[in-house]
Amino acid sequence: MEKHKLHARLDALSEKISKAQNQLHKLKAWSDGHRLTSGELEARYRFLKSELNGEINDLEAHGHHVSNLEASVREWFDSLDLETSWE
Repeated sequence: MEKHKLHARLDALSEKISKAQNQLHKLKAWSDGHRLTSGELEARYRFLKSELNGEINDLEAHGHHVSNLEASVREWFDSLDLETSWE
């Protein structure tokens, strides 16, 4: 009887481990290679910030004042990745 309980517990543990491994495999399949490193994120931020500052400087050179709110909205909009393909 004790041997039967031990095997049942080991089988249940084996099933939980297999389920966790499958979930990790699925997570890796969906996200592998798509995560940016901190350096890549920082480089992207610096590029977007310089683009935004260029746009703002251009607008202000033509007499259009850019408020802090408008600058924040432009920064948020520029951070969106609109070229993502969902195919």
